[in-house]
Amino acid sequence: MIGVADLGLDARAQAEEAGFRTFESLDAILGERLDGVILSVPTNLHREYALRCIDAGCALLVEKPIALKVSEGIEIIEAARRKSVPLMVGYVERYNPAVIALRNFMQSGSLGKVHGISARRLGTMPARIKDANVLIDIGVHDIDMAAFVLGAKLELKAAQGGRAVLEDRIDFAFLALEGAGVPVHLETNWITPVKFREVLVTGEHGVCHVDYITQTARFAAAREFPVMPTFEGSVDYYKMGEFSNLPVDRQEPLRLELQAFANGIRSGLLPDPEISLVSLQIAEEATQIIEQRMRA
Repeated sequence: MIGVADLGLDARAQAEEAGFRTFESLDAILGERLDGVILSVPTNLHREYALRCIDAGCALLVEKPIALKVSEGIEIIEAARRKSVPLMVGYVERYNPAVIALRNFMQSGSLGKVHGISARRLGTMPARIKDANVLIDIGVHDIDMAAFVLGAKLELKAAQGGRAVLEDRIDFAFLALEGAGVPVHLETNWITPVKFREVLVTGEHGVCHVDYITQTARFAAAREFPVMPTFEGSVDYYKMGEFSNLPVDRQEPLRLELQAFANGIRSGLLPDPEISLVSLQIAEEATQIIEQRMRA
């Protein structure tokens, strides 16, 4: 690793303490001989900084979302193609071992026909996010996750939300989507005092639950529910369902993402950056629907 470029003195001090060289600007680090650049800046700067990296001929990993707007994302992708510059967009949940375990379990047919997906990404407002709304900044994670585990493109069906704390941006949202005939419900916000990162997938053979943070994936098999002679008996029987853990090789998802980027530079095989446009397009459409409803 060559080093870290950051305007912040604290960030540079932390990098230096970890043994890395530091630079005061993107231009300064682009003057070095670089194999690739990891771009992690405010979303409204993605387009400008990405185009500068591409113009310099540097392979580029842009952390999600690819840009603040779909039009800017398209511009970045087209510029990378014209310059033949490797480009990857970082959707870290694709590298979360628990999400991979869920996807493998679904693809094996063990869950049977999928009847629905419900995901929650809730927590407090990060002080450093000052441009994108909650859908653009973190909602895209679960839109992409649902498409990833289903192996299908999603379509937005309905969106609700608003501004509970912030005055200038949407900070809570509920989305109804569909992919491959499967209903998908997503809830995301910056107003919940407790952090949730989870998904529940219901199928004909049972239900899977994944906690992104603890990297646990669990499965509870479907059961028949016979009519019980008493109400108490029914209550006891319903309590009997239990989850069993799916095998998960726990590793740091961000490390796996960065390894995929480095390996992709060497092999020439990187994930298609256009996957980032799909989730961003849905987040953009949902934002428009919610804002129109708020103005009505």
